Amino acid sequence: MLFASATKRKGIVFDVGTASVSATLFELSNQHHKPRILKTFRRFHKASLHKDALHFSRSTVKQFSRIIEDVHEFTEGSMPELYIIGLASIFYLGKTQKFHRGQRKNAQLKVSEIDSIVEDGRKKFLDDLRREDIIVFENISMKTLLNGYLIESPVGCSADEIDVWLRLSATSRDLYDRLTEIIRSERRDAEIRFSTFPVSTWALMRQTLPKESSAIMVDIGGELTEVTFIADGIITEVLSLPFGVLNVLLRISENERIDLENAFSLLKSYTSGMLESEAERNLSLLIRKEIKRWEQLFERVWQEASRESMVNIKMFFLGGGAFLNDVKTILTPPLLHPDISKGLHVSVVTPEAFREQFEEYCCVEGPGDFGLVSLILNARR
Repeated sequence: MLFASATKRKGIVFDVGTASVSATLFELSNQHHKPRILKTFRRFHKASLHKDALHFSRSTVKQFSRIIEDVHEFTEGSMPELYIIGLASIFYLGKTQKFHRGQRKNAQLKVSEIDSIVEDGRKKFLDDLRREDIIVFENISMKTLLNGYLIESPVGCSADEIDVWLRLSATSRDLYDRLTEIIRSERRDAEIRFSTFPVSTWALMRQTLPKESSAIMVDIGGELTEVTFIADGIITEVLSLPFGVLNVLLRISENERIDLENAFSLLKSYTSGMLESEAERNLSLLIRKEIKRWEQLFERVWQEASRESMVNIKMFFLGGGAFLNDVKTILTPPLLHPDISKGLHVSVVTPEAFREQFEEYCCVEGPGDFGLVSLILNARR
């Protein structure tokens, strides 16, 4: 169990995205199983509609460094010992692979055999990518069948045949090393983990979804929206759509002639119903106009859903709530794909839904914060 040897320890989770780098500081203790959220930090990238890979690399490292400085100041030098870095889809390559082992003569499954399957998966993943400048940082067993039966804890069980579905993710060695170096410069003995949001949200949503269900999870980020397809409880594909909260923030910034941070504050005021009626109407029209083009972008989602032949699809919009209700209202299923929408069940899931799983819950508000919550709640895994 994480932090088992001490009364209280701190950890921090990061959302390394295309619009900003965000981080939430939390505390875990032996006395309270539930984590306690302390503070959220956010640093926006320089606003621009035209960004290349070089811009993202430089800006990400810069904003990450600034947040580490902010955390150092807030904790008065008492830096956390656990760092979990969640990467947006632009920063990693991911794939789900199935592995089969047969003719075992009903032998008991050992940890070493599972490790062997994972290592085979890692090697195959790297061979398929044919690149030497990357590092595999995530390998998650999403589903295991022994003799065709679903098993949650296969070690020690006997079986003739094993089927394992692994989700693997890799990022550039340069980005991995640079972010790790920044953390180590503040705390040499830091425990550092890298993760992806499709996997962390998949793990969190398993609390509410049946083990072998099918669903579409839509995570609205800064400049990208990640759409994760789950079939029979397994992540089959992740689509990245070129739209996010930053598109709306830029329009608010231009329309109101304010900077990005104030545009973000204005959007939060709108979401919480704190604007006067006329200002609320004007902002609502602006948001609706900006995200109207989602109708075209979402055609890719429906095409993929059709290919997977998913029946009675559940769709979950995940996020900090920034403008999710507007998205849900505008993107009415009949408008987008009448055939698929007949069995489509749309829900909005915000971080608030998991408030009771925290000892103290605060400072979680805005784009990307569902991912931060999922990383914290998975920290003990």
